[in-house]
Amino acid sequence: MNKITFTTNLFMAIYCLFTVQMNAQDGYTYTLIDNGNYSFSVGAVPNASASNFATSVQSYGFTIIVPDGVTATVTSSLGGAASATFFDGTNVAQPTIDGYLITETLGSPASLPAPSAGTTTSIVTFQINGAPTSGTLEILANNSALATTVTPLKSFMQADMIDNGTAEFVNVVDPNASGLSGTPSFDFSTLSVEDTLLENLSVYPNPAVTTVNIKSPETRIERIEIYNVNGQMVKTQNTRLETIDVNNLQSGMYLMKLYSEEASKTIKLIKK
Repeated sequence: MNKITFTTNLFMAIYCLFTVQMNAQDGYTYTLIDNGNYSFSVGAVPNASASNFATSVQSYGFTIIVPDGVTATVTSSLGGAASATFFDGTNVAQPTIDGYLITETLGSPASLPAPSAGTTTSIVTFQINGAPTSGTLEILANNSALATTVTPLKSFMQADMIDNGTAEFVNVVDPNASGLSGTPSFDFSTLSVEDTLLENLSVYPNPAVTTVNIKSPETRIERIEIYNVNGQMVKTQNTRLETIDVNNLQSGMYLMKLYSEEASKTIKLIKK
């Protein structure tokens, strides 16, 4: 794991990414996706737009903040080669936190769905190590005191969003606003409650072909939602929750979120 040192060269290299901006309506924000079992993704959310031009991404970056002493490991990314540079919160006058600056420059630009589709695309997935039950995980807001003081930590995305026949990559994440949307943080203290209430929950078969059975002997499941890897809900059910029909889902990985009155739990589901 690399350790970050804030030098003039690093400051200038990343600062230059913020020198050209698009209009606020033609951009992206970042959001946090809970995959369950201490796995999280950072998703890119397009601002509301009528544009049918697919976004082309050249590079991106953002900072995740973790409780002091908690570590994270990147497990997948848009281009498969994201780097996570660790920094000690004590070095930025915040001893109760640590953080990772996650960046990636793509060898070839990656395509995201056109903004008009409103699709949230997973950019990076990472695993929180050690199963913490206190503290907060969050994406650092661009207008936070820390990001304002240490500007290399600001989120960015160098992308081409204009259909003009030329590839023009500019930063499409507002460096002066938060740059975030949806749910940009997660409180680890909720996991201890959920694990106790839903620890004996079982979902089978998994992988599944046509149906999935749900067994929860200790608490009643009231709603089930299934999301694809882009964060889109593809199925929801709130009656007859013992069996879920997944026959019409395409083969691939999904996230199944199960809700009781007191808690919720996310399980990775594989559809054959």
